[in-house]
Amino acid sequence: MRKSIALLTRGVIIGILAIFAAAAIYPVLFMLLSSFKTSVQYTNDPLSLPPGFSYIQNFVAMYNDFNLPGLLLNTVTYIALAAFVSLAVSIPASYALAKLRFPLRNLFFLFIIASMVIPAITFIIPDYVLMSNLNLVDTLWSVVLLWAATSVPGSVFLLTSLMRGLPDEILEATRVDGANYLQLMLRIIIPISTPGIITITIFNVTAWWNDLLIPLVFLQSDANKTLTVAVATIVGRFNTDYPLLLTGLLMASLPPILIYVFLQRYIRRGLVIGAIK
Repeated sequence: MRKSIALLTRGVIIGILAIFAAAAIYPVLFMLLSSFKTSVQYTNDPLSLPPGFSYIQNFVAMYNDFNLPGLLLNTVTYIALAAFVSLAVSIPASYALAKLRFPLRNLFFLFIIASMVIPAITFIIPDYVLMSNLNLVDTLWSVVLLWAATSVPGSVFLLTSLMRGLPDEILEATRVDGANYLQLMLRIIIPISTPGIITITIFNVTAWWNDLLIPLVFLQSDANKTLTVAVATIVGRFNTDYPLLLTGLLMASLPPILIYVFLQRYIRRGLVIGAIK
């Protein structure tokens, strides 16, 4: 009886997981199949299979008409710079909150946690005014600085939880040996915290790659746009060409999917940062 109940429970769980998996895979499969259709074929029957996989005009149009290499270069450049700035701020701040004793430390940490629950759109007008006063609108630095700033609270929160578990004996021994603050960071803190740093970077990179609001507002010229923004404008420029739109969405969604597929062990590790000491 117990074995039957266990098998039934397992079957129900597998069935539910299969439904969730199908719901996640279906949009990607739909975009892939639609990308091999013409606009007429898609209009006649959006859910049908493509006649073949030799029609690649949608991919050619994304490459040529939308300057896909330039869009990818812009996106990767912005993300790389934002990741560097974010980690350059988050790692020292997390170490200070985790291991140093100074007045109002807990209040600072509480303020950081509180800032995580405020929607980013709340700051969009003040941010635009600030970037306009600094003459950074329609430059890469507007996106880089805002991406880095919005990622710092979450990064500091997770890294602080991780660094609180670092052995104080190792840190004290390093100081006794005469290491300064920079050497302590480079030789001890960063190497030990590498798994957490990688995990946080993965979360930030995928969020930045999918971000539409900040690049759309602050990058006004076509030469500076990211891939996500360029794909979002396809509907406005080609109102009836949904296969082209779905092709762009497919190409924009592939990098985050590949990141999760190949780096999922770091993502799983990041879900328990600070839970075990």
